[in-house]
Amino acid sequence: MTSASVRHGIVAGIDGSPGAVNAARWAASAARKFDEPLRLTHVLRGQPDFSEGGAVTDEEMFDRHVRTEGAKLVEEAENAIRDDHTDVTIERVFVSGTTATALVELSKTARILSLGQAGTTEMQSVFLGSDTIRVVNRAHCPVTVFRGSSDHATTDTRPIVVGIDGSKLSELATGHAFEFAAFLGVPLVAVHTWNEHASLGGYSEARRFTDWGPYEEHENALLSECLAGWTEKYPEVEVTRSVQRSGPMKALLEHSAEAQLVVVGSHGRSPFMASIVGSTSQSLIHHAQCPVMVCREG
Repeated sequence: MTSASVRHGIVAGIDGSPGAVNAARWAASAARKFDEPLRLTHVLRGQPDFSEGGAVTDEEMFDRHVRTEGAKLVEEAENAIRDDHTDVTIERVFVSGTTATALVELSKTARILSLGQAGTTEMQSVFLGSDTIRVVNRAHCPVTVFRGSSDHATTDTRPIVVGIDGSKLSELATGHAFEFAAFLGVPLVAVHTWNEHASLGGYSEARRFTDWGPYEEHENALLSECLAGWTEKYPEVEVTRSVQRSGPMKALLEHSAEAQLVVVGSHGRSPFMASIVGSTSQSLIHHAQCPVMVCREG
């Protein structure tokens, strides 16, 4: 996207799940808009240990079985895509290794990486881990995690929503959101939130007697400052500004109900750290009502 000069191709991870197929359909829709090839990618499972009495033929049979099953899953995904997109260039890619490591490696040269929704709850991600979260936290390109119903699998006229907090990662997400909205020809909703705790440096009795007008003006000015350069670069994008006295997760989850995509930045916190200090991106990955694009510096 903003680094399109050095990145090429939309990578969709295929694991046989319905979510992965919808993610591949979404990726095909994006590939068509961006005029990029779609790379349907399946990670081949590692071989079991045949060291104790196993024959070489056992390893060969296992390898053939894994490749045959992988090819079948990719073919099924391609067939689902071809129903809607006959003009997209599709490449089949098979790589070996652990799922997260292999996809992170591919993200070094990809324009976008598209994955099915996390197969774990937030709590399970903390204690058991999740390949989707691992990829999102380490990827070198934007990662879109499919959420929502099957009608989110193709781009449409619904707006793009971007969360803005004034940080460097937020600016990165804003750039991707504007570029995506421009390519799709859809409106952009810029969401900025604030609360009393952040404004007063903590909860106190003073908040009951505070005139919040100046604080609201300041937050509106901050959002305008964050958008200024991007609205000049993409004058064709219709922008709606939403400054809410709320938490970012709550506000973005609400906006996701009417959006086709929510775009946010991420610090790449582990699920455990996210459970302690909070992570808007990981909460959206588990609860949003539409696909979520997570951007971080790779």
